Amino acid sequence: MLGTAESAHRDHTATGCTFAGHLCRPSLDPEQHIRTNGYQSVRTGDDGKTRFYSFTEHARSSRIAILEAEIARLPKQAEILQACNILRGGITATLIQERHIAVDVAVTNYGYSGSTVACVLKYMHQNEVSTQLVYYKKAAGGMYTVFVTD
Repeated sequence: MLGTAESAHRDHTATGCTFAGHLCRPSLDPEQHIRTNGYQSVRTGDDGKTRFYSFTEHARSSRIAILEAEIARLPKQAEILQACNILRGGITATLIQERHIAVDVAVTNYGYSGSTVACVLKYMHQNEVSTQLVYYKKAAGGMYTVFVTD
């Protein structure tokens, strides 16, 4: 059973994990991430069955750089870029609605691994570049989405 995260603004500051002194690959599996860390929001889809789980991680730039490098190594396909562009539109709308700023959001990288889609989105506001990584997956237990932001 999935549990809720202890804090909606949990601050993950790790740059990865170590095992016997070796750096472990960070996971881009949103289902695994949410099952491990819990979720911050869940809702049932319009079909009355599908559960949509999400988790937002506020991370240091070093962790974001590691995850970006993982995404850069993923296979590319035009349909994945189209999916990321749809997310780009949603992020743009959210920035306008919640932060009252109108900025251009760019998809700077993307890829997929199995049924997981990953997108790197960047925007500039007041001379500062912000990054948002989004990775999501449709699985038997529902739809899992993880946002990693600086």
